[in-house]
Amino acid sequence: MISRSVVLLLAQCAFLLCPLRAQMTIRLVGTGGPELTPERAGIATLIQTPAVSLLFDAGRGVLDGLYKSRVRPQDVTRVFLTHLHNDHIEGLPTLWITPWFLLGRQTKLEIWGPPGTSAMIEGMRRMYAHDLKNRPNPVLKREYLDITVHEIALRSSPAIAYDVSGVKVTAFPVEHADGDPALGYRVDGSGRSVVLTGDTTYRDNIAALAKGVDVIISNVVAGTSEIEKSGAIDAIMAKLMRPEQAAALFHAAEPRMAVFSHVVKKHLPGSQGDQVILNRVRSAGYNGPLVMGLDRMTILVGASIEVLEPSDLATLPDFDWPDATF
Repeated sequence: MISRSVVLLLAQCAFLLCPLRAQMTIRLVGTGGPELTPERAGIATLIQTPAVSLLFDAGRGVLDGLYKSRVRPQDVTRVFLTHLHNDHIEGLPTLWITPWFLLGRQTKLEIWGPPGTSAMIEGMRRMYAHDLKNRPNPVLKREYLDITVHEIALRSSPAIAYDVSGVKVTAFPVEHADGDPALGYRVDGSGRSVVLTGDTTYRDNIAALAKGVDVIISNVVAGTSEIEKSGAIDAIMAKLMRPEQAAALFHAAEPRMAVFSHVVKKHLPGSQGDQVILNRVRSAGYNGPLVMGLDRMTILVGASIEVLEPSDLATLPDFDWPDATF
């Protein structure tokens, strides 16, 4: 008879090797917006190919989210920011410093983002000046906390931001009002492709760049009919993707699968609120594959697309962490 510990070990191995079952793995580390909800942490999306792991945005709780997704945080060192609103960057300090002193990370972070990213990073380093001055030692070297920043200045045309080991990231401008300059990203690697809209309202250039991709990950905003009609959230609705706009985007791009993340809901709590959004997309005429993203959901992209629910991680045993270095 196989023991429970062996079963759990086999389950962990199967899950941790799931990138080998796909040419591209998408981990929805966090799927929320600025709102505080019981079920969603801040926005963060990890895209993995056999060659590289790339993190898009680092919202609140990203370090915990990576750990709960059974991803070694010290291995996540390349970060792409869509814009500099706080809900997209407030998890960055812990992702930067904690895996260094706790898990012995020796690889410095490399960060891509819009103009202003360098100043933000410099401010983060000033905030943690005490750690930078006093915590380094012969094992925890200060140079491991260096950060390389690449600012992406776009006007109207997309540009290649990253092209290494057969994985290409193309940045394109989007429209997010008080969040501008804001970026979306397209990732191509291992014969697969994904577009992340970032925070934006509908734009034709997104549909053009996303034409025929495997997966689109779109932001979405919705409220009850009463609050939308009242005009109370007009400013929010104007800078994000309404369900009807998302339907138009998905219809034009024809992805193999559409996924919602950065889910903003006004008076539409829980799974019932999620269903309202999905119903509005269907009512607007989009009938293709559509998934409401949840924290720690995993999407395996290959010849077929497989969605693993967060509950698939629930029984996995913990990592064999290195000895503490702090």
